[in-house]
Amino acid sequence: MSRLARHRARPVEASGPRGYRSGRRRAVLVLTLLAMAATLGVRTFDLQFRDDERILAWARDHRLQESAVMGVRGDILDRSGEPLATSVEWSAVYADPSVVGDPAAAAGALVPLLDGEAATLAEKMSAPGRFVYLERQVPPEQAAAVRDLGLPGVATVPELHRKYPLGDFAAEIVGSVSTDHRGISGIEMLHDEVLAARNGSELREMYPGGRSVPGGVSESVRAIDGADLRLTIDGVLQFEAARILAAQVRETDAAGGVIIVARPATGEILAMSTAGRDESGEVITGAENKAITWAFEPGSAIKGLTFSAVLDAGLATPATTISVPDRLVLYDAEFTDYTPHPVLDYSVRDIVVESSNVGTIMWGERLGAAALENYLRRFGLGARSGLGLYGESAGLLPALSKWSGTSLATISIGQGVSLTPLQLLQAFNTIANDGVYVPARIVADFTTADGAVTSSGTAIEPRRVISSAAATHMRRILSEAVASGTGQRAAVDGYEVAGKTGTARKPHPDGGYEDAAGNYRYVATFVGFLPASAPELSLIVVIDEPTATIFGGSAAGPAFAELAEIALRRLKVPPPAPRAPQPVQVATGGSDANG
Repeated sequence: MSRLARHRARPVEASGPRGYRSGRRRAVLVLTLLAMAATLGVRTFDLQFRDDERILAWARDHRLQESAVMGVRGDILDRSGEPLATSVEWSAVYADPSVVGDPAAAAGALVPLLDGEAATLAEKMSAPGRFVYLERQVPPEQAAAVRDLGLPGVATVPELHRKYPLGDFAAEIVGSVSTDHRGISGIEMLHDEVLAARNGSELREMYPGGRSVPGGVSESVRAIDGADLRLTIDGVLQFEAARILAAQVRETDAAGGVIIVARPATGEILAMSTAGRDESGEVITGAENKAITWAFEPGSAIKGLTFSAVLDAGLATPATTISVPDRLVLYDAEFTDYTPHPVLDYSVRDIVVESSNVGTIMWGERLGAAALENYLRRFGLGARSGLGLYGESAGLLPALSKWSGTSLATISIGQGVSLTPLQLLQAFNTIANDGVYVPARIVADFTTADGAVTSSGTAIEPRRVISSAAATHMRRILSEAVASGTGQRAAVDGYEVAGKTGTARKPHPDGGYEDAAGNYRYVATFVGFLPASAPELSLIVVIDEPTATIFGGSAAGPAFAELAEIALRRLKVPPPAPRAPQPVQVATGGSDANG
């Protein structure tokens, strides 16, 4: 073998430096693998024990789709089940700004269909985020027009809209809701917890294409609809009451008015409406329920309560007479009847029928301040009715300790005391109910989504105020006040009406009753019930600041008669059998002869 061949075949021995480098590489590799294993272990631990919620959230976003299931707010119904407030499906228009390609162009296309300006819509669609409302509460046809545009990133989502079939004619009772269907006024607010629905949800596992995964995750929470609430209100009478009141306010050139229809025996409110004037002077149905919020001086209408107390206290019978002059001076005040007259022997019946101020004050003094105040409080003056509606006034009946020397005289004829239209009607209902005060009711019952019906109770128990005999006497006297006295324009053909007029000066905000020019403003009232012998209906009409005529009989009486006729037909109340004629003793020269 040649030297060259032997040299090539000789094995090469590993040198020191090269072996060291090979071992170091192996060590680095091992350490790297150990580090990777440790990192993987830590990451695995984090995923399993620390980041599980985040991972689940990511999975939910990418594989699980959750959608809301709307619960429906309960309806508000009238006494016959007709809706006064109900929910219908409308839509909300929204945008995903990250998808909207050209906000300005999209806004230009949407402006003809939505409220607002193009610049505002474009600004919303340019905002950061994935969701922004463009408009809430959009009707179906408008929402369909938006969808037909096919704008990228613009879509609609269903939402409920509250609808009021009677519109403004029942607004002051039913109230309203916010955009999110929460009650903000009236019955909607008072019983929001009962009417409100609870939304549900559905959770489903989805493929990326939008199809459900068979056998995948599927969870649902059932939506619970709100309970329906049935009122004692009659929708037809509510509409007619609002119409008649508005017409009477126009006829008398008044500032406004209130009208209420009720059933005395049960305290049920059948209709309750307020009218006022807007800034342009047009008569409108008021959003404020002044039947319970407005406290006014009732004037002569309170005489029905004063003499109920006199009769109940046993001080007189309807035929008991006293000598009544046409004026009376007490301390520094002079009280007069409307028409001057000589001293007359007036019976209790005469004083009420002719609405004599002087005669009423004289009997009030015999009754005494303490007894008068006690009776008026028992009739419900100075206390809320118990309906529970927000904003109800208790009126003002001063405590006996705060009465002045003339308070007995003024309060007995309806001055220096204020009450709401509902309080006055409730007091007359007591006379109609044989002397028993029955609390007012406006909610009949609730019906839950599963059909369970719960009757609406009242926290106020009926109570006796005057004797049955005193109430019977008073009903006959009040029927004569309509048949031959100041309330003749409230008469209803075929039915005996019992009631009382009231013509009261309005207190001036600066004190007294006169303004700077020496003028007075008035409130005209008629309150009563029918048929007088067996009352089925009661009504009150209050006209605020009438000018064409100021008297209760002529300003409020005609509206009473018109609505009473409609209510009698609506409730199918037959005329009573003729009653044997009663002797009528009427004198002349009373205080409210033009009533």
